[in-house]
Amino acid sequence: MNTISKLTIASLLSLGLFITQSCVQDDDYSTPPIDCADKLTANITIADLTTKVTSGQLKLDSNGAVAEDLVMDAYVISSDETGNFYKTISLQDKVENPTTGIQIEIDGSNLYTSYPLGARIQIRLKGLVVAKDRGIMKIGSVDPQYAVGRIPSINMKKYMIKTCDPVKTITPKVFNSLSEALNAGNLNTLVTIKNIQFQSPDTDKTYGVEATTVNRVLVDKTGKTVALRNSGYAKWYNEELPKGSGEITVVVSIYNSTYQVYIRDTKDVKFDQPRFDVGGGQNPGGGNNSEAANLLFKGSDFNVWADFLASINTSFGLKGYATSGVGLGRDNSNGLQIKGTPDANDYVFTAINTLTPASTSKKITFYVKGTSAKSLSLNVYRAAGGYDVYNVGDLSSSVTLTKAALNSSNNGTNSYTGTIDTKGEWVLVTLDLTGVDLMKTSGQDVFALKVGSKSAYDLVIDNIKID
Repeated sequence: MNTISKLTIASLLSLGLFITQSCVQDDDYSTPPIDCADKLTANITIADLTTKVTSGQLKLDSNGAVAEDLVMDAYVISSDETGNFYKTISLQDKVENPTTGIQIEIDGSNLYTSYPLGARIQIRLKGLVVAKDRGIMKIGSVDPQYAVGRIPSINMKKYMIKTCDPVKTITPKVFNSLSEALNAGNLNTLVTIKNIQFQSPDTDKTYGVEATTVNRVLVDKTGKTVALRNSGYAKWYNEELPKGSGEITVVVSIYNSTYQVYIRDTKDVKFDQPRFDVGGGQNPGGGNNSEAANLLFKGSDFNVWADFLASINTSFGLKGYATSGVGLGRDNSNGLQIKGTPDANDYVFTAINTLTPASTSKKITFYVKGTSAKSLSLNVYRAAGGYDVYNVGDLSSSVTLTKAALNSSNNGTNSYTGTIDTKGEWVLVTLDLTGVDLMKTSGQDVFALKVGSKSAYDLVIDNIKID
């Protein structure tokens, strides 16, 4: 009996091994499914879709849903992993330098597991609603109660296909102020905003309040503000607000006509710099303290924009293409940004005497960075009336200029001949005041900056000083 039992057991084990090997070698076995699909052929972009919706050119069925077989490519830029985004995914058209974005509504949670950050997805639009809802362009389902309903989670993968492309790192667009970042072209895109801080970290204390969505106000150096929307269900709602300043990466949104922004996680907040004083672009932390001495007029270092504006001759004002270059000045200070194509030979600004220069002053200096197709011309006003002209000409490295010859009007002649290309570096321009009796009367014109007509300028001017 023992021999028969041993033989029987051995025979069964051999049979099992044979069966196992046969299964492994079977060509009909199935591999585990992958949670992605080969790409469809996209035939519309987010930008084109938005244009069609806005112009009423999108073909709709009787329910108001898309009637055409349209497929759209997009990249995921938001995540509900930490709980700050709820039943929505924000999408943009490119990994970097996107042109437009859109929001898709889904009645589901843990969406990040199917559509992670940086995933390339495709959306079958036929049968879905695409419309602007309270300022935001959205994709969703037909719902008689709402302009754009949420797609039922059971139908999610019917319309939204995660491609097998590897997940990409989304590169945010970078801006130096809220005014630059908050515009319609950036809605539902990922941006980084520099030179920003929380307005009231000492009183707001934490990012959120449990089970309640709250706003925490962000402010930039010019004093412009925006609400950072924080869910009371976010994992980090009770984390302490950072009290410094720095940069923040956000998804730009809007509610009706009011801009608001969202973070995906507190890792998007990098406030590792000291707080700044708010007021017209004030930046006392940037630059070299010695740069603030010997200013030609108040605000001529452009760190306190209100001081600069107060020093401008109001009869002439400031050209619209000249703006506060927050964080663009030397050593991360502020500067005067001149970016545009003037229609005429313009006075960008004319400054009045708000500080009294010394009678022994020998030179005016300022820094320039950037490029321009024509050059700059400067007027330095004399105590006895009229002005002397300094024409910069070609500029690629630091230069010392002498005043131009006088014309029949006993002034110099402005010339914009030459180009500027500092190759990304700061160059120093020095105006030699030899023979110039500089205006010293308070409230009178002392200095003007001019540009040439119909040529592109992309410059930053900083620290106009007198020594």
